[in-house]
Amino acid sequence: MSRGVKEYFEQVSSQWDTLRQGFYGEEVRDAVLNAAQIGPSHVVLDVGAGTGFLTEGAAKVARKVIALDFSESMTGEALSKLLGKNVEFRIGDVERIPLADSSVDAVIGNMILHHCPRPEVAVKEMVRVLVPGGRIALSDLQEHDYESLRKDHADLWLGFNMAHVKNILDKADFEQVSVEPLVSCCSTTEEHEQIKIPMFLAAAQKRR
Repeated sequence: MSRGVKEYFEQVSSQWDTLRQGFYGEEVRDAVLNAAQIGPSHVVLDVGAGTGFLTEGAAKVARKVIALDFSESMTGEALSKLLGKNVEFRIGDVERIPLADSSVDAVIGNMILHHCPRPEVAVKEMVRVLVPGGRIALSDLQEHDYESLRKDHADLWLGFNMAHVKNILDKADFEQVSVEPLVSCCSTTEEHEQIKIPMFLAAAQKRR
C-alpha cells in the first residue's frame, strides 16, 4: 500500500465506523458474505479488514476469521470490538499476504482493490492462499470520474470497469466468475456535494 493510503486510514480510524455508514450499509456486508458461501468449518481471510465491517459478520458463521490490514490504528479499532472472538488479527499488505499457500477456505474484502497499487498482484495473492475450490467475494467501486476522491479518500484508482475485474479474476486461476452491480456508494466532494458511485460484487471459485 502507498504511504498516502496508510496515512489516510491512520488518521480516520477512530471515526471510520461512523464515516462508513454514510458511504454504504449492511446490505454490502450481506452480499459479500452470501457470495463467499462461508460455512461453520471454514477459515476466512478478510483482506483490508479495517475496523471489522466484514470480519464481524463472518465471525458469526466461520470457525475462524483472519483480519488482515496494513493500518495498526484500524486494526486496533477492530480489536477493541472483536477481542475474544474467533478472530486472528494480522498487520500486512494484501499484495504480500503473510499466509501460506492454500491456507484459507474463503477470501472476502470490501473497498480494498481501489487502494491497491497493483490490483492484479493482490488478486493473485488471494488465489494463492485459497484452498482449491475456495471462494472469493469482493465489493468495490465501479469506474467513475470523481478525481476529488484521490485527495479526499486517498483512492489510487477511480473504481473499475466490471469487465476488467472479470478479466483479472479469469486470469488468476478462478472459475465461475461473476461480477455484478451492487448498491451505490455515497461520499462527499470538496464542495460538500453528495455523490453516488455504483459498486460491484465480484465472486468466483478457485479451480480445483
